[in-house]
Amino acid sequence: MNTFKGLKLLLLGSLITLTSMTVAVAEDGADSKTTTISFIRLTDVMTITQKVKLSVDGKEIAKLGHNKVAVYQVEKGKHKLETKAGLHLALPVTGFTGTKKFKSKVKLNKDQHFFKIVYKAAIMGGKHRIIEIDEAEYNELFAKI
Repeated sequence: MNTFKGLKLLLLGSLITLTSMTVAVAEDGADSKTTTISFIRLTDVMTITQKVKLSVDGKEIAKLGHNKVAVYQVEKGKHKLETKAGLHLALPVTGFTGTKKFKSKVKLNKDQHFFKIVYKAAIMGGKHRIIEIDEAEYNELFAKI
């Protein structure tokens, strides 16, 4: 009877170990195929009335106001990033036509990528540009929020 009980415990322990190993392998595989992208937008008085719609591959992932961040996870590879401002009060400093859509194609091949969203004024309509930065600069900007 003790042998049967011992065998049952051994089988149960082996099953738990095997399950844990399978989960760990699956998680490792998933991590290597995905990347986390972090976006930050600081306050800019030139665009005080604007919220920026942020899209990845045509899918809106966030509406960023001032001093806001967005974090999103996608598969590694080539992606299209886009910003546009919704309806807003057009101020003369933002250009005669308000703001225009900004599009950028990026290759995401690291585990993490960091971006800041910065407004660049222009006579015929400025754009909220997406600029890749390093983690140190992202943390520096995040500390200002």
